[in-house]
Order: sequence, then structure tokens, then C-alpha cells
Amino acid sequence: MDFNTSLPADNCYVTAPHQWANQGCVAVNKDEGTIGQPLNEQGGGIYALEWDPDKERAIRSWVFPGHSNIPSNLQDSIQTASNPDKSKRVVPNPSEWGLPYGYFAVGEGTGCSAGHFKNMRLVFNLAFCGTVAGNRYFTDCPAESKLFKKGKDPVLSCNALIKSNPEMLKEAYWKIRGLYVYERSLMKPVPEADPSESGQEQN
Repeated sequence: MDFNTSLPADNCYVTAPHQWANQGCVAVNKDEGTIGQPLNEQGGGIYALEWDPDKERAIRSWVFPGHSNIPSNLQDSIQTASNPDKSKRVVPNPSEWGLPYGYFAVGEGTGCSAGHFKNMRLVFNLAFCGTVAGNRYFTDCPAESKLFKKGKDPVLSCNALIKSNPEMLKEAYWKIRGLYVYERSLMKPVPEADPSESGQEQN
């Protein structure tokens, strides 16, 4: 890499050539405070993710901090999700939600095969002491790890840090009002009729 050149990443693979290690992809948002304490101060927000390798050929995500600027379609979808009358439920339409926070091309015709994504799970995670939930504690937090080092075990060392000052984690929590999962119904193509079965002559 040229230290004098800064270019947006266009490949989300953590070891993609010609990018910094684990650089990931560009994420943009016109709103401030989309993560961490600034988000908490606004009373949280709404995170939305669309995984669609077929129609959109992308994984797209949105973040709407606070309780303003939430697209009406998304708001209506959430408010009607539990309505026992299915005909009154509003279907989410991400095309009405504006510019995605993150956009990752996936599927046919892109550089990322849809086959990389299967057996998906939803995981809520608080990764203390650096990335990968403490396993990189010595690398990501060198100053703290010197003070609270338990042999060569980064997780035990991370636990020692947390026990020493639990107050530092008072803002580290999930408070979830709701979780909604939608699946687009698949439209199966109607098979063409065989002329021989309909009594028509074949040319």
C-alpha cells in the first residue's frame, strides 16, 4: 500500500489484495451518532439489513438513529407486524428507505458468490477487549493488557480488566424493543405447456 494514497475499499474480504488488512467496505450515513454512546443518548435507533442475492444482488444495511427520519414504510411495517389480520400488515420496501448505510454486492455477476452465505444466524454480541470478543486483546489493547495480564490467555486477561472496573461497561448493553424478520415469497415460473400434451402438432 502507498501511505500517501487513500482509496475507498471496494472489496469486503478481510485479506483482499491492495487493501489494508481487515479494511472491510465503506459505510456512509448522513446522520451522526449511529453507534455507541451517541446512539444511546438518542434513545437507540433502528438497524435494518436486507440480504437479497437474487433481486438486488446485494446485502444492504440501514441505520436510523433516534426516533426521527425513520422512513414511513419501515415505521408502518414495524407498527403493523403483530396485527392478527395479515391483510393489514405493511410489507417492508427497502427501495423507499434511501441511501443504505452499507452496500455489499453479492450474487450472480458480482465478485462475491451468494454461495458464501448459508445457514445464516442472527447474533447479538458485545465484543469486550478488542475485536473477536477478547481473543485479540493483547494486540488491540496493548496498554491495558500489560496491566491485567493472566499468563498467555487473552480472555482471562480481558476478564481481569473488566472485574477491575465494571463501571467502564455501564453503557455496554443491548435493550431490544423488537426483532422482525421478513422473507420475500418466491415466485416460481410457470412451466410451458408441452404441445404434444395439448393435442397440438409439433413442427
